[in-house]
Amino acid sequence: MKKITLSILLSIFLCFAASAQEDLLTMNLGISSGIPFYGDQNQNLFATQIETDKRVIVGTFLNANLNLIKQVSFYIGAELLTDFNWKDYSYKHFLHTGFPLGIKVYPGLGGLNLGLAYELGFRSDFYQLPNGSSVNNSMAWGNGFKLHIEYNFAHTSKIKKLPIIGCSWNLMPRGNYSYDNLLVFYLGLNF
Repeated sequence: MKKITLSILLSIFLCFAASAQEDLLTMNLGISSGIPFYGDQNQNLFATQIETDKRVIVGTFLNANLNLIKQVSFYIGAELLTDFNWKDYSYKHFLHTGFPLGIKVYPGLGGLNLGLAYELGFRSDFYQLPNGSSVNNSMAWGNGFKLHIEYNFAHTSKIKKLPIIGCSWNLMPRGNYSYDNLLVFYLGLNF
């Protein structure tokens, strides 16, 4: 009985894979930037003690996509968004790390897709106070979600190494009823 069930599931999987426009398994690698909105700045007293005038927000991501049918892809990934703030010798740096697991739906408008993902992640904070002392903190792991809209140029093309462009909104709990909202813009490459 188990062999028959396994054979039927494998046959269905192969039928879906044969009808997909893209390869069965694709990867996306890219760079990102964005705007983080921190939930509770008073949660960490060090952040409020440091004044900065220079800021750089840059990130990267890697996703693996399972393309069973043309209209739907499932993906898993890893993301890092860094927020560097400094003035003279003082700094406060925030590193957002996330691992999304989600779905992309193509409504039939070329490579345009909408996505929803469960995301597991945490934030690490690094401070150097004006008096020269430094502090490193790591926030609790949180179970959040991610919504995105993106355009995948390779979805309807025979050429597979084409770019993707998109934006996403992440809501990530950070403990003590505090949430970080991350508005992220990204550019990537399919391979």
